[in-house]
Amino acid sequence: MITPPSLSPAKVAFLNNFYEVSDQSDPAAVDRYLAFLTKDVKFTMGLVSMEGHDAVRKMRESMWGGVATRKHTPERVYPANEAGDELMLYGTVNGVGWAGRIVFEEAEGELKMSSYQVWLDSSPLVTALKEA
Repeated sequence: MITPPSLSPAKVAFLNNFYEVSDQSDPAAVDRYLAFLTKDVKFTMGLVSMEGHDAVRKMRESMWGGVATRKHTPERVYPANEAGDELMLYGTVNGVGWAGRIVFEEAEGELKMSSYQVWLDSSPLVTALKEA
């Protein structure tokens, strides 16, 4: 993952750890995933938006149906402001392109995401639907 020199080592480690946990399918991984988010997180995955741990928990618990493995590969990170508490990034998940926006804040004495939004490349789905 290529990051700007101004991005703190704590945020680089946070991102590496977050995407590692994102790829874990065991039931306890949901709680590990939620630990990266504020309790009132604003969370958008594609066209679906939600707020708070309870809503994200339901989404995470249901998103592994039919998926054997998941591998996020963040490629580049860009700060969206001078403080570095808002980032834009892109990469792939299982070879499909995605982009994301993260807003950090200190909560409970730790670095957490107060907002997380993901855009996915829908062209593989469109191609599959055309071939069906």
